[in-house]
Amino acid sequence: MKNLRVVFLHSIVPYNTSYYYFKALKSLNVELIDVPFDPHKPQPDKPLPEGDLLLLIDCGLPVCFPSLKKYNCPKGFVSIDSCHKLEIHRDYCDENEFDYIWVAQKHIAEGLGPRASWLPLAADEEEHVFRPELAKGEGFWECCLKKSHYDIGMCGAPYKHRRQFEKLFRKNGLSTNFYFRKKFRKSATREIGRCTIGFNVGAGFTGEKGKDINMRVFETMANGQAMLLTNTYENVGYEDLFLENRHYVTYKTEDEAVEKARYFANNPLEAARIAREGQRHILANHTYLHRCKEILSVLERSE
Repeated sequence: MKNLRVVFLHSIVPYNTSYYYFKALKSLNVELIDVPFDPHKPQPDKPLPEGDLLLLIDCGLPVCFPSLKKYNCPKGFVSIDSCHKLEIHRDYCDENEFDYIWVAQKHIAEGLGPRASWLPLAADEEEHVFRPELAKGEGFWECCLKKSHYDIGMCGAPYKHRRQFEKLFRKNGLSTNFYFRKKFRKSATREIGRCTIGFNVGAGFTGEKGKDINMRVFETMANGQAMLLTNTYENVGYEDLFLENRHYVTYKTEDEAVEKARYFANNPLEAARIAREGQRHILANHTYLHRCKEILSVLERSE
């Protein structure tokens, strides 16, 4: 891989996917030009550095860069939230005339035009892999008051149906360790690592939001301590990426989720086997380093 010059438009807001892409690119043999920006503020109308690729990762907001449309070098956009905001992302891509569009959700890629291709989300092997030393980062009182192990846990956005699942698990006798927008990165990894089961329910479970393969799927499997129990959707790519009952376990209804959570809480060795298989699979195939290499390989093939 030759030393490509990558201009990276880098959102300074923490806990988003841009952080992981930037971190992975720094570890590769590229000349990385960091252009930090605050997505909540207007961007200056000034020329952007030239490079083999200007790369922008979706940070949840359609940020207007005045000089982006007239940028003369190749430019790419990684679309994360287009499963919820397809029209907004389509308009944004059309307006800025990206040469490459990578889309986190398989079933959405076609809706962003012929230059779009599927590039799933991923995990970070340093941030999302549980290691015993992570527990040492806690305060004294938290160590004293907090249980060392739970049956099932989740760290994610506070959708109503996620809170309902937490109550449902408790009602059925399972110990829970749920956090809603309180734990991120290594602290989230630590909390999931306390559990036999890492739980996920997508934003689209109730049909109110778009279907997706969200970040928690990859991050929980990367954990290695907790087995992933998640809902899935047809034709969005789960079957392309993972093997059910080997790398993870799925459910379709609340009753099935409770039944499987009870089973694995009572069979922790089986849960641990799935957790280890899931972790091996993620680290071998689905880290942000893999995703960045795929982006760079597209550039090399186009030369």
